[in-house]
Amino acid sequence: IRERGEIGPMLVCQCNGVSDRTIRRVVRSGASSVRQVARTCGAGSSCGDCALAIRKIIRAEAASTVALETESGPAPTLNASP
Repeated sequence: IRERGEIGPMLVCQCNGVSDRTIRRVVRSGASSVRQVARTCGAGSSCGDCALAIRKIIRAEAASTVALETESGPAPTLNASP
């Protein structure tokens, strides 16, 4: 599986012609399982050979999100009292 920032899309689902970029976009939009990815873009909905690659992309995107949240620190809170 390619890491973010590498040039060019990689075909992950041969049956439905779905690239890693499309799967990453679907995961960033909220899909968190192979089934949800399959429902949204078709990847993993046919033979299932790409399911492991889809899971790796889901994990990589989740780790990337956690890393970004860690780098930016906790969300600011508003102090309601004067």
